Amino acid sequence: MKSSDPPLIFRETSIPLSIALVIPVGVLLVLLGLLLFPVNKGAIPFSPDGQLGLLLVIMAIQMLALGETPMGQYRRSRLLVIIGIVFASMGIFSCIVPGVLTDLIRVLLAILNIAGGAILLAKRFLPMLQGADSPATVVPADLLPTLKRLMVTQTVLNVVSISFGISMLLPGLIPGMVIAGIVVINGLLLFALATILMKVV
Repeated sequence: MKSSDPPLIFRETSIPLSIALVIPVGVLLVLLGLLLFPVNKGAIPFSPDGQLGLLLVIMAIQMLALGETPMGQYRRSRLLVIIGIVFASMGIFSCIVPGVLTDLIRVLLAILNIAGGAILLAKRFLPMLQGADSPATVVPADLLPTLKRLMVTQTVLNVVSISFGISMLLPGLIPGMVIAGIVVINGLLLFALATILMKVV
């Protein structure tokens, strides 16, 4: 190491932007899920508007920066940018002025999570079922275990996303403690996904 090199902690990181944006979402979900346990016991106060608003703002940032949506990645068109700005505005407004957009944002996030999870599951498994007789794509042997873990992680993440959406769309259907567990699992799966993607990219 050259004497002019900065300390390790100050060096530029090699984490791609797409993966870097997954990390704060994972932190938010794990922290939110852990806090929901005492919230459900009435030990600490809770602001659903802040939770929903923050989720919507992070989703908007992913749309604006990368074209990432709950239903997959798309080209950053003017329409997607406009939708991202609208989502960000709604989320910021909800954090600042509680009680006005709560139900609207809750239903919106629920639909996006359910539809996104279902669409991504269909995109992943329908081609496999339709092309069951076609020759398999050749994958390097050293990448095969990583790709299998990636598929399993993405599949579980999609199922958890659908469960989270249903719990938001039908409040009271799933016990609060179960929802807290689902949120924590969702966040941990995002960390696992980021770790796997770092090995693939």
